[in-house]
Amino acid sequence: MTLTIPPSVNSHLPAALLPQQAAPTTARWTEPVDQLHPRELAQALQTYFDAMSDPRFTETITKKSLQRVADGRPLNGVPPTHTQIEIAQEVLKRKDLFQQLDFTSGKDGQISRDDLATETGDFQRLSDRALITLVGKHFNEFGGGDKYVNFTELREASGELPSANTFSPQARGVAQALLKRKELLDRLDIGVGFLGFSGTQDQRFDQRNVEYTRTHSSPEFHYPD
Repeated sequence: MTLTIPPSVNSHLPAALLPQQAAPTTARWTEPVDQLHPRELAQALQTYFDAMSDPRFTETITKKSLQRVADGRPLNGVPPTHTQIEIAQEVLKRKDLFQQLDFTSGKDGQISRDDLATETGDFQRLSDRALITLVGKHFNEFGGGDKYVNFTELREASGELPSANTFSPQARGVAQALLKRKELLDRLDIGVGFLGFSGTQDQRFDQRNVEYTRTHSSPEFHYPD
């Protein structure tokens, strides 16, 4: 299938000159591209996300768009740089890496900003929906196997309060990001109760609240203040 090139022009201005919400995460490395770790390649994709996004879809990178960049052909009106070409070629060369990155959005053959933020540990940039998805993933780690996770346990996981438990780096980062989003945390707390009515605000949540909040949360990429 041939990609349709829209008339829009891709910006190569430094991040400081772009609108605040458009400024990408900046990847810095000194090694050759073929020696970068998966996380470093994911950071590179974050930095050049707009230059590698498939114009047929909304805010996603596909194998077809990567192949076009790897071939040195423009996606959005501006030819890719030598660095962008090298990065695209390296991601395509590592056949398992694309599948590894295509995670948060549900193994759909598309790499989203959420997928990359999950891989790089940039949890503050996750959409509300992706963040709550990871809260569900770490539910038992937060709550120690209980039916509920309370806010004290969440603060312990974030490192805000001391704890005898050990938490994975991802669980800690997710807890920290969630605690900074008060409105989202309040919605997770209230969740859904009997017969679908609003639940009780009691500074705790169960798996049902997690799923309800996830399905009713925005999939839009989050730009921290």
